[in-house]
Amino acid sequence: MTTSLEVVIDAVGAEDAASFWTAALGYERLYERGPFIVLGPPPGDIRPRVLIQRVDEVAHDKTPVHIDLRVDDPEGEVRRLEALGATVAWRVDDRDQGGSAWTTMAAPHGTLFCVCPARGELTAT
Repeated sequence: MTTSLEVVIDAVGAEDAASFWTAALGYERLYERGPFIVLGPPPGDIRPRVLIQRVDEVAHDKTPVHIDLRVDDPEGEVRRLEALGATVAWRVDDRDQGGSAWTTMAAPHGTLFCVCPARGELTAT
């Protein structure tokens, strides 16, 4: 089952998007890793993190805002979601670059989302 939820927003102007969403949501800039700027609520606030993903262009064949499901057992969750009718769209493994591995899936109605490993409390993984 999902341990946490994150909202990911594709942005050509990632710095401007991060500044806007930080102010709009009352969030803080937590850290930056690879193409992601990670924003989060103040301590004690349980709202989800927002990740701004740097892209060269907002693709028309990809959902520009999507949900990441953070889970303890990504492969088990992929199998469970497949049984519910979701399909694997593609897999990414950036572990050799200091990132993580995740699976992008399509819900039965077509919306893309990602299944990712759970994050440790307040870590940059």
